[in-house]
Amino acid sequence: MGHDVAAQVRGYMFVFGALLVLTLVTVGVSYLRLPETPAVIIGLSIALTKAALVAMYFMHLKGEKPAVYWPLGLTAFLFVGLLVSVLLSEGDHLFGTQFDDAFTR
Repeated sequence: MGHDVAAQVRGYMFVFGALLVLTLVTVGVSYLRLPETPAVIIGLSIALTKAALVAMYFMHLKGEKPAVYWPLGLTAFLFVGLLVSVLLSEGDHLFGTQFDDAFTR
C-alpha cells in the first residue's frame, strides 16, 4: 500500500503550472480586444479546461470508477437544461426586445 508521494506532488505541480499558464492566457486574450463572441467562446473554453483540471486532479475524479461519471453527467445536463429554460423564458428582456403576450390581441 505504498503511495509514491513524489509522483503525486509532481502531478500537482504540473496542474498548478497548467492553471497558471491558462490564467496568463486568459489575461492575454483580454488584451487582444477581440469581438464579443470570440472573446466569450475563448474565455469559456479556457475556463472549462481549468475546471476540468481542478476536478480531475484536485477532486480526485481522475481515478474514479465510471459509475461516478453518470451522476455527474446527469447533474451537469440537468443544470444546463435549467439554465436554458430560464434563458428561454426570460430571454426577451435581455436584449431589449419584448415579445407580444399570448393574451393580448
